[in-house]
Amino acid sequence: MMPVFRILIVERDAGETAELRELILHWEYASSTGCMLPASIHSVKTAEMALEAYAEFPPNLIIFGPTSAEEVSSCEIRHLRHSGGIEPVPILFVQDLSRAAEPPPPTDCDDILTKPYSSSLVQLKLGSIRRFCEFSRSLMAQRDRLRRHHADFLQEQANAREIFSNLGNESCLDDTPAIRYQLSPRAVLNGDLLAATHTPDGKLVLMLGDFAGHGLAAAVGAVPLTSIFYSMMPRGFSMGRVLREINRKLYDILPRQMFCCLVMLELDPRRNHLRLLNAGMPSPCLKRTSGELHLLESRHLPFGVLASDQIDSAIVNLRLLPGDRLYLWSDGIHEARNTKGEHFGECRLLELLRADRDGTQAFDQILQAVNAHAAEQHDDLSLVELDLTHSSLFHGACPAADSGGERRGGRMGNWSIQFLLSQHELRTADPLPHLLSVLAQMPGAARFQEDLAIALGELFRNALEHGVLELDSSIKSTDDGFIRYYDLLAERRSRLDTGWVRISLSCREGEDGGELKLVVEDSGAGFPEIREPKGVYAGRGLALLQTVCSEVQLAPGSSRVEAVIRWGPDPAESGGSQPNVVQNPSVPV
Repeated sequence: MMPVFRILIVERDAGETAELRELILHWEYASSTGCMLPASIHSVKTAEMALEAYAEFPPNLIIFGPTSAEEVSSCEIRHLRHSGGIEPVPILFVQDLSRAAEPPPPTDCDDILTKPYSSSLVQLKLGSIRRFCEFSRSLMAQRDRLRRHHADFLQEQANAREIFSNLGNESCLDDTPAIRYQLSPRAVLNGDLLAATHTPDGKLVLMLGDFAGHGLAAAVGAVPLTSIFYSMMPRGFSMGRVLREINRKLYDILPRQMFCCLVMLELDPRRNHLRLLNAGMPSPCLKRTSGELHLLESRHLPFGVLASDQIDSAIVNLRLLPGDRLYLWSDGIHEARNTKGEHFGECRLLELLRADRDGTQAFDQILQAVNAHAAEQHDDLSLVELDLTHSSLFHGACPAADSGGERRGGRMGNWSIQFLLSQHELRTADPLPHLLSVLAQMPGAARFQEDLAIALGELFRNALEHGVLELDSSIKSTDDGFIRYYDLLAERRSRLDTGWVRISLSCREGEDGGELKLVVEDSGAGFPEIREPKGVYAGRGLALLQTVCSEVQLAPGSSRVEAVIRWGPDPAESGGSQPNVVQNPSVPV
């Protein structure tokens, strides 16, 4: 039901007040729905009394009679207007044209009524004013609703931002000075996503994503992406397997007009090996210590576009040299526009990278240059700098899932398990996550997690690459050969139609300590005669095994490798109390 329309008459002459009342009482007004709506009338003698009446009778319209209209001051009119708050209250003056002297033109009112009164004209003006007041009241109600919706929206955004920020609690971005990054969202929520973690064997995996659009809709896509990343990578799943799962999930849940451009890299600091996939992002730049720049262009469609993928063929492999740095950025950087509409551009970025001789100034200089160039931020801006050979990257493995309480120092017990992988599993298999998940159930396994992951990873790769696939490590002796080696690995693995790898683990523990034995066999021809490895990138697997195992046994002509991790009675001394014993150390692994 519509509220009563309240009219306040200000006039000290009782006769004039009565005449105005009579006119208003005969006024018939129907709303847009056809309902007859009443009007309520209240009268006072002066403007001062009108101000006092506001508390009990807030008017929708004020009419000053002919006498009061001549006496009221501009200051009193202003007080009346201010007392109405933000909702406007029209003020009418009555002018008596029958008087001898011509009245002065009104300046403080909104409209006038002339006397002698014309009943039809009075009703016309009252009707138009009432419609104006109803429209104004409707606008005020909409304003209040918008304010409530806006407050709710801001609260929802604050909650969503906290949720999305909590998604990165597992990130290791701030654990090492080797990583510098800057994310500047255009809206409250960020369509760009940056995540980083370590695999069980100590590799650093970093991901920079850019969802189509920005704000809440773009940020929602971060939930499945980060959940897959942080649940699979620390468990040891391969980079290719994780990327395939991300693409499948985004294709299933994103609307067709949305997609995610993505760069993911896997850095093995022990081997100075970088693997990278670029799916629709601006080309990351690898800056060598010599100052040479290498752009790593996109070799894959953005994720969520197609259900199928070509992950393995799109991953590039690079060997690293001391001092190499990698720069990644979202398109908001080189698409930043100035007042003339000119983009910042990739050329300016590369010039800044070339000008930075010692590799310590480029990050800050790029941010300063983009901020100075951009007249307005049109997109999310993200920039990442990674010192690929920084010493801190050797000590960043994720903590074990059961690292708390007594489980860390518990007994390993006596047990044995065996896995056999045929050619079907070897094409895409990730044995490491499954083996580690089994070992994680053992109370004392946490203290060996990284050593186990490194040893299992090295032994499996040796069996697959050199045994089953018959790849020669000496191929990696040159830069071109390094890339060729991993291209051959992907090619031969995808076409594998025969072969197997057997992995056996057994644990024995007593009062004097214990040992964990890992045995890996394959269907290959066995190790060649003892020889020195060719090139700095060949034969490093065995040296890495020496750092985590107490003993490694292998023999020419045999495809069987046995590695042993021993520990004494004090769990705190595990892995360090026994000297490493390695047989046939010159055979490449």
